[in-house]
Amino acid sequence: MEFQGQSIRMTMEDGLARVILCQPDRGNPIDGRLGGELLELSGMLMTSPRVRAVLMVAEGRFFSVGGDLNSFKDRIDELPKLVLDWTSDFHTALARLRRMDAPMVCAVEGGVAGGAVAMMAFADVIHAADSVKFTAAFPAIGFCADSGTTVSLSERMGIARARRFILCNETIAASEAQATGLVDHLHPLAEVRTAAEATAQRLAQGPTRAYGMIKRCFSGALGRSLDEQLEMEAVSLSQAASFADAREGITAFVQKRKADFTGS
Repeated sequence: MEFQGQSIRMTMEDGLARVILCQPDRGNPIDGRLGGELLELSGMLMTSPRVRAVLMVAEGRFFSVGGDLNSFKDRIDELPKLVLDWTSDFHTALARLRRMDAPMVCAVEGGVAGGAVAMMAFADVIHAADSVKFTAAFPAIGFCADSGTTVSLSERMGIARARRFILCNETIAASEAQATGLVDHLHPLAEVRTAAEATAQRLAQGPTRAYGMIKRCFSGALGRSLDEQLEMEAVSLSQAASFADAREGITAFVQKRKADFTGS
């Protein structure tokens, strides 16, 4: 399974889907083309039982500069409809990536701005270069936030810190991003992709369907009542107990060996 777009491409090996943002000459911007391609790709990743983990990386010196402002400039009178058109595909794609069973890892080797910060923040594990900077960007052009910013950043940084980051149009260094929870691991630039690859490969050998339930239970957990959350956890665990991977995990534990999960 593979995907070849103008903004994104994907290759697949041993359960690991490697997603590459591939417009380095433009700074890997978010535009209508990227949204459409990511929507198509997210459907493939979400529905294929072969996908057990996803690794997102980017070519060039930027992970992504965020929205393509040059396109906005040329179509300034069409902006309201253009925004709705672009976000329709892009937001649906982000929601699918968040709901899929396979965990997602990001390797961030260059600067990130605007909606790309939110896209990155939806990843389950983020490895970043210790030289990277993260920029809010939205207020600088008179925009409010999209791309799930109010969700992904609030979950990672806490709502007060996320709100300040956006409202004050902050640019933060990698060390502060890690301290706030925006990223998980920092490395010298040359080591980022290797570290992210190792995490993604390890997750690709795990209990994929259980990972999906873990992700969905955490998603929106603080917005549910305790009773609702406890019931969701109980029902999810009951369902996971019927999976082949649960049986393998328990058997392996009893036999004192490493579990051989198949993602089923």
